[in-house]
Amino acid sequence: MNSVVSNAAQVQEIKASGVVGVFKAIAPRSFEKTFDGIPTHEIVGAMKICISGLTRQQIDLGLNMVRDNGFCPDPAMFRKWCLGIQGFGTEQQRIQDSYKGKHAALASIIRWTNDNSQSITNAEKEAYNRCYEMFNAINYAGNVDRASYLAYEAFKDNYAEVIKEFAENDIKQCVWESDITVGTKAVDEKFKPKPPSFIKPQSEEDKLWIESRSKQLQAEGMSLIKALFQAQKENMERAKGAVA
Repeated sequence: MNSVVSNAAQVQEIKASGVVGVFKAIAPRSFEKTFDGIPTHEIVGAMKICISGLTRQQIDLGLNMVRDNGFCPDPAMFRKWCLGIQGFGTEQQRIQDSYKGKHAALASIIRWTNDNSQSITNAEKEAYNRCYEMFNAINYAGNVDRASYLAYEAFKDNYAEVIKEFAENDIKQCVWESDITVGTKAVDEKFKPKPPSFIKPQSEEDKLWIESRSKQLQAEGMSLIKALFQAQKENMERAKGAVA
């Protein structure tokens, strides 16, 4: 009996992996966007759950919709397509698919923070706005690599949420332009990044003090970002006291 169950599970898994393979073959670029960063075995596992109980004909119907629409739905949406629920979320999926993947969006933001003349999209700017403080904290971090990693991961998570919200509200991708203009150049004073050359360099002593103090504050229960800000503030007060 166990052998029969095991064989049935293997057949189902092969079917799921086959569907995932067809997805990738029909629309490879869309596949990368939809499943960005998700391990293949997790995609196959999710697909296995979502196609459970479907007939071969129903799965073929869903795959035909993937072909006709030219993009990959998530497994839950694919099940709806297989069941013949056409049009449900199709336009939202198409809008969402039109946006860059989160890794490409992050690369754009990093270029923009170093050179404000570079163009970014509306979704990239919105995601950046939501974690602006974390990007700003990189400038004062004792451990720049760690602070950068946290900011970049926060951006990617925010970006995924933003494009989902934009798709639901029928907001299409476009180049972001600031509402504030000075002369002929658009700027956003609140979120305009400072080029690294404008940042006053910290001494090694300052960096070590800030890193040590931020660790103490984290041990007391403060978050990394708040600890960095607090340590930076205390270091500035310490420097003023030394001058006085």
